[in-house]
Amino acid sequence: MFLWVPPDVRLARLRARERERYGAAIAPGGAQHAAYERFMTWAAGYDDGLDVPERCRRLHEQWLAALPCPVQRLLDAGSTEAHVETIMGGVR
Repeated sequence: MFLWVPPDVRLARLRARERERYGAAIAPGGAQHAAYERFMTWAAGYDDGLDVPERCRRLHEQWLAALPCPVQRLLDAGSTEAHVETIMGGVR
């Protein structure tokens, strides 16, 4: 299973998740702010692979293409429920 979400949606979800997990620690001056900024920079560059080329979509696509099993792709920002329905529809 390969899930790809458009960058604007992915980044918004990540920001919300990180705020929920770490709160003020990721705010400017917080103990984890620098790590948060590095993570978000990587996440923003995932599709073009410029910041952390060993963890980018291009390499993930190469890896997926080499797998000996079928790979189902979800390439949208659908709801969890919609994705589960798509996945289960392919299993039945």
